[in-house]
Amino acid sequence: RVKDKVIIVTGASRGIGYAVADKLLSEGAKLVACASNQKNADKAVVALKGSHPNAMILGLGVNNNESKKLRKQLKRYMRHLERLMYL
Repeated sequence: RVKDKVIIVTGASRGIGYAVADKLLSEGAKLVACASNQKNADKAVVALKGSHPNAMILGLGVNNNESKKLRKQLKRYMRHLERLMYL
């Protein structure tokens, strides 16, 4: 049901968020993997790409105090991912 859908996963660099991201990718979703900073987001993308080499995954590092930055980056990412389906 999520094949080719664009989904944003918060906390995607570890724990439950990472597990959710991994599961969604295994079902064919396109993913924006959010983490508390860009370094952690990049690490998550590398790890997830290891398991899903053909998947569309973008990493986004942002904290709760950066809502303007988040909106700006999401607008830029959405040009690559069509439209957001789930958050």
